[in-house]
Amino acid sequence: MTSRSFRSTTVARGLLAGLLAALLIGACADPNASSTASKASNQRVSDGSSGQTSVPDQPMSELDWSDCNVGRDTECATLQVPLDWEEPTGPKIGLALVRVLATGDRIGSLIGNPGGPGGSGLEFLGSDPFSEQLTRRFDTVSWDPRGVGKSTPVTCSDSVPDLLALDPDPDDSSEQAALDQAGETVSQECADSDLSLLEHISTVDVAKDLEAIRVALGDEPLNFLGFSYGTQIGQAYADLYPTKIRSMVLDGVVDPSLGFTEFLLGQTAAFDASFEENVSRCSEAGRDECGVRDLGEAYDQVHSLVEVAPMGSGDGELGPGELATAAIMTAYYEDGWQDLGPALAAGLEGDGSELRALADQYYDFGGYTAYAGVVCTDTPPPDSPAAYRRFADEARKVSPRFGGSVANELLPCATWPVEAAATAKAVTAPGAPPILVVGNTRDPATPYDNAVTVSESLESGVLVTAEISGHTAYGTNQCVTEIVDDYLINLAVPQVDPRCT
Repeated sequence: MTSRSFRSTTVARGLLAGLLAALLIGACADPNASSTASKASNQRVSDGSSGQTSVPDQPMSELDWSDCNVGRDTECATLQVPLDWEEPTGPKIGLALVRVLATGDRIGSLIGNPGGPGGSGLEFLGSDPFSEQLTRRFDTVSWDPRGVGKSTPVTCSDSVPDLLALDPDPDDSSEQAALDQAGETVSQECADSDLSLLEHISTVDVAKDLEAIRVALGDEPLNFLGFSYGTQIGQAYADLYPTKIRSMVLDGVVDPSLGFTEFLLGQTAAFDASFEENVSRCSEAGRDECGVRDLGEAYDQVHSLVEVAPMGSGDGELGPGELATAAIMTAYYEDGWQDLGPALAAGLEGDGSELRALADQYYDFGGYTAYAGVVCTDTPPPDSPAAYRRFADEARKVSPRFGGSVANELLPCATWPVEAAATAKAVTAPGAPPILVVGNTRDPATPYDNAVTVSESLESGVLVTAEISGHTAYGTNQCVTEIVDDYLINLAVPQVDPRCT
C-alpha cells in the first residue's frame, strides 16, 4: 500500500511529471451491471500457500508482438489473464505489455514497474528508464497493471475533483461535513458501479499477473526492478514465488508490515522533513535565486490567502488542497525549492497559476479510483468517517502543513465498497536469491526506515543505502546505478552496505 508514492525520474528531472502522474486511466464501468451499496466480500488469496498453483506453467495466451508508438524501438502485445485468479477458467481481462529487445548478448527479460498504484508501465518504458548496460543484455519489459491505462482500466466516480478541491483541514463542522460527504460520494458512486474489477485489483492479484507475464515471455526465472509501489508488487511476488526469481531490485521501498495509517503517518513525516530541507536550501540560496526569502513563511502566507478565497477559477483554481499538493510534488526531487519558491512568490502577488501547474503534474483525476481501489483494499483503512477524522487529526499532529492533505486524499477508503483483502504482514520469502533493497536516507515518499526493515525481514535482503534526497535512486545516483546494473547482469551482490552518496 502506498499513497503519493509515484515513480520519480530515472534519467532526468524532465521526466518527473510524466512518471509521477501515475493515475492515467480511462473509464470501463459496465452500465448494465447490478449495483450494491454494501461492502463486497473480497476473498483473494494473500499468502503463498495456494498462490504457487494458481498460475499455470503454460502461457495463458500467446503474445502477438507488434511495433507500437510508445517509445524508441518498442513492441506491444496483450496478455489475457483471469479476472479472478481463483477462477482461472472464468472471465478474462487484458494486460497491455511493452518491450524493447536487447541490443547485445541477451540474458533474458527484465521486467520493470514504475509504482503508483496506477503507474503506467507503457509510459515508463517509453521514457528509456534503464541504462545502456541493461538494455544491451536484457529485453526490457513493462506493463500497465490491471485497472490501469490500456489494461482493462477502471474508474467509477466523476466526483473525485470535487473531493480534492475541498480544504483538507476543515475549520468548522460544516466544512468537515462537506468533506465527509465528498468522500462518501466517491465511494458510493463506486458502489453503484460494476464492482467485478474493483474486487480484483489488489497487489496479490497484480503479483500473480506478473508471474503470468514471466511464463508468457518464456523466461525462467524472473528478473524484476520495481520502484516505489512496484517494490510492494515485487515483495508480493517473492512471497508467492520465491524460487522463481533470478534477480530482484526494490528501489524506494514500501514496507508491507505497516498498516494503512502507520504507512501514511510515516510518509507524512517524511514529506514534512523534505519540505523543511527545501526551506533550508532556499534560505541558503537567497531570495534572488529562490524567489522568496523564507520558503516556509511564504507557503504559510499563501495558504492564508487561499483559505479566505481561492486564486483563479475553474480548472485553474488554487485552494488549500492544491497548494499542499504543489509543495508535496516538489518534495520528490532535490532541487524542488527552485520550482516552489518562484511559484510561491507569484502566489503572494495573487497569481496561483504556477502553483496549480505544479499540483496538476501530480496526478490525473481520471485514475484516482484505480489508485484508491488498491490502497483501500490492500490493508484495512479506518472503517468510518469518524474513525477517519481521528486518523486525519493524528496526521496533522505529525505535519500541520501536510497531514490533512495526505490523509484526506484517501477519505473514500473509510466507506469503500470493497473490503480489504488482507492484513499487513512482513515478507520473508524463504528460498529466494539475494534481493537488493535500495533506500534513500531522505526519501519523502517511502521513508528510509522502510528499506531497512524490509531488508531485515527478507531472508535474503541486501540493503543498499543512498545518502541522498529524492524518491528512488536508480538512474539518478551513479553509485546505486552501477551496483544495480552489476547485480542484474552478473548477480554480483555487495558484501556490505555501500552507503552511496
